[in-house]
Order: sequence, then C-alpha cells, then structure tokens
Amino acid sequence: MRKYLLASAASLGLMVAASGAAHAQAAKAPAPGQIVVHLNGLLNDQINMIGATGDNVQGGNKLNPIGMAGFLRLYPGFDATTENGIEYGVAAELRTAFSSVGTGIQENSSSGSLTGLAIRRAYAYIGTPQTGFVRFGQTDGIWWLLSTGEYYNFGDGNLWNSDGGVGNAVPSQDHPAGLFTSSGALYTTNKIVYISPDIDGFKAGFDFEPNSNGFKQGEVCSLSAATGCATLSSAAGGAGNARRKNTVTGGLEYSSEFSGTGVTLAVDYLHAAPIGVSSGGVTETGYTFNGYKSMGIAEFSGQVKYAGFTLGANVKTGQVNDGYTFLLPGQRDLLFYEVTGIYDFGPYTVGAYYFNQQSAGAYTLGSSYGRTATNYGIAVGANYALSKNLGLYATYLYGHRHQAGYNFITNSATVATGYDNVQSQAFSLGAALKW
Repeated sequence: MRKYLLASAASLGLMVAASGAAHAQAAKAPAPGQIVVHLNGLLNDQINMIGATGDNVQGGNKLNPIGMAGFLRLYPGFDATTENGIEYGVAAELRTAFSSVGTGIQENSSSGSLTGLAIRRAYAYIGTPQTGFVRFGQTDGIWWLLSTGEYYNFGDGNLWNSDGGVGNAVPSQDHPAGLFTSSGALYTTNKIVYISPDIDGFKAGFDFEPNSNGFKQGEVCSLSAATGCATLSSAAGGAGNARRKNTVTGGLEYSSEFSGTGVTLAVDYLHAAPIGVSSGGVTETGYTFNGYKSMGIAEFSGQVKYAGFTLGANVKTGQVNDGYTFLLPGQRDLLFYEVTGIYDFGPYTVGAYYFNQQSAGAYTLGSSYGRTATNYGIAVGANYALSKNLGLYATYLYGHRHQAGYNFITNSATVATGYDNVQSQAFSLGAALKW
C-alpha cells in the first residue's frame, strides 16, 4: 500500500530565494511506494535605506530614502518513488503577486497592498540516478541547473538580481543591468529538460523551449491574435526584442574533490531565434531593418570550496543585449563577468561579489549614444541563523551605470548633465523565516 508522508523542514532543508536547486530530483528519494508531500515557504521582511541619482528628479517627485519591503513565497509539491525504483514528483513556487505593469496580478491601486499569489515555477520530474532525469513545465533549464559561480545564500538572498529584496527597491533607472543566470525571462517559460546521470563527476544536459510562454499563455492562439500570442512564429513588424522561439540550451558540468578541496567547472551554450518578420520592416531611430539577430550566448563558470570558503566565477559572452533581449544589426555583443567569495562559520555567513557588464544597451546603428553601456555592481551580505527556520541578515549594494549621451533618468537622449552616468547605494536589515 502506498504511504503518504508530510515532509518536515528538517528533512527537506531550507529553500532559498532561487528555488531552482541544482538538481532535477529530490535531494533524498523516498523509499519505494512512498510519496513525500512538501509545503515549504519563505517570508522575508526588511527595512531599506536607499540613495540613488534618480530618487528626486522624477518630475518634481522625491522618494523617501527609508522604506520597507517584503515578500511571501510558497513551495508546494511532492517527491515519490515507484515500486520498481523510478523517482518522480512535482515542485512549484508561488510568490506574492508582482507589482510591475504587465506581469502577474497587479497591486490594489487604492490601498497599495498586493492582492494574491502568482505562479513563478511549476514543473514535474521523472527518472532514476542511473538513467538521468527529465523535467517538464515552467522551470529552470540547463542554463542554471548545470552552472555555478552565481549564489543567493548571503544577504537578502536576491542582491542585484532583483528577484525581491532591497535591489528591487532601487529606482530602475539607477539599477545596474546584469545578465544573471537565474532570470525570470528564462525560468518562467514552459520547456523540457534532460540531465544525464553522474558519470565519474561529469553531467551533461539539454533543454528545448518552443516559445517563451508560461502554462496558461499557451492555451488559446489564432492567426488573428495580437503579437502576444504564445505560439507566434512570425508577425508583421516582428514581436519585439524579448520574444523567443526555439530556445535550445546544452551544458556540461564536472565536479570532484582533491585533497579536501571541492571543484566544479561548467560550460553552457544557449541559442534562440526571435519572432520573425512576416511583412514590412521595423523602424528604430529612423533605421529600418528586417528583424533581430539570433541569440547565442556562451557561459563559463566554476567554483572552489575549502574549509568553509567558496570562491566562484561566472562569465557570459555572446550575441545578446541586457535582460536576455535580442540584438539589432550594428549592435555589439555582450560581456558579463561576476566574481564571488563566501565564508560560512557556524551560524554565520558573510559574502561579497562584484559583477561587470559591457553591452549595447540603448545604442542602435546611427544613434548618438556611445556604442557600449557599462554596468557594474557590488554586493556585500552577512547572515546569522538563530535556528534552521529563522535568520537575520544585512545587505549592502553599490551600483553604477554609464552610456555616453544616454539619459538614464528619462530613458532618452534628452539633455540632462551627468545623467548618462548614474549610481545608487542601498542598505537593508531584515529577517527571513523558512519552513
């Protein structure tokens, strides 16, 4: 008879903000015939202190440098094993509804409070350690699962990636852009993923995503639909610089230990096509072209772990612009690199990273902007775990953006002395409760 169990926080461990853990199955498989049900969660709340170039020039408005922010995330799902040893399960991530326009459930405009939860991740997996595992659904792909050098286990768990935390509260004009591996543009889409078994420390994998859509977006489409149709292949004038089709990712990872030092190295490649132009052209700053260039990005990453220290590095380069958007003809390729150091000792964790990105940014062929947008950021964090379920943290962020001739405050070429060079600082103190 099949047995049903409710997993405790002690057996599951604590889930962090980037919940796409770097494995495609349960950390510990249930015994054959058992199913283990999860209902984990995370609540973060913090007080923020922010100073930025754009905090008091918004049409006469001024932002309060001190504020509070927080979020709730729920992680329902289950892990199970069949009588003949096949492991399978479901994992999901529900978040406090988003407040940005066009994403998730909107804020209640009269009260400013959020009105519900939105599905961020929702996927199933099946397989065995001997044959590998398949994921399918709204999930992280190989780009994250077989990579390293990007971490979320210090400070508020989000840092400059702005998946929540104090970085999300920094005015967007002053927020440095970074091509982080864990990105909603990639993990909120419906895809199929395969990760091979571990063979002498090597793992390989690939994934395929027909269109950049989530679950419900793929239900209803017609030839008369707007350019937001999930299964759109081509459209008059295209469908913008962020809509992908036929995204394929492949990766290879190697992990081993040498004299007490753990080493992980990984290489990944992501390729995607833009929604095609079926008729006419697209005009940008008076220049007409026949569509965006294909996206092709290489990712090289590694980490070394020894006696509580972790040192990681992540480098990405290729034919892509900020936010995993497509390039126009005449725009430069992107280069991103990040270096991170973390030290764990007892209940304490301290960490810091630096990232730098060189990209096309707002430049288009024939525009007056500088050809390169430079973004860099520093993140420092400290954590103290009072228990397995309760932690306190402090986060400090510094960010800088520059693109010659481009006004970051108005997002245009409008003359504003110094606004092609903006910066921000943020500090937060908060608590995280996990179960």
